[in-house]
Amino acid sequence: MYNFFDKTVNKYEELIKAFESKLRILISEYKSLQEEKLEMGIKLAQKQNDLIEAHHKFQELQKNYDHLLIARNMGVSESEKAESKKRIDKLVREVDNCLALLDE
Repeated sequence: MYNFFDKTVNKYEELIKAFESKLRILISEYKSLQEEKLEMGIKLAQKQNDLIEAHHKFQELQKNYDHLLIARNMGVSESEKAESKKRIDKLVREVDNCLALLDE
């Protein structure tokens, strides 16, 4: 004998099972997206730190460049340049001698 009630109950049970299955998938995707969001947040923080560090380096280089321009424009005479070059050459020779002594 055909029972209308059994057919209706089975239909609702199938709907509930389908809903539960889709809900599990949705929860799984949600957790996956949560993890991805966390990873992206960490990467963003690292990139922000890298950017801040690069900005500080840029500012330091800019300051050094400005100091170099100021020193250049102070009008160092040719004789002072030649004397500085001699002192630098002397220091380089002394360093070379020290290195040679260390190698012995």
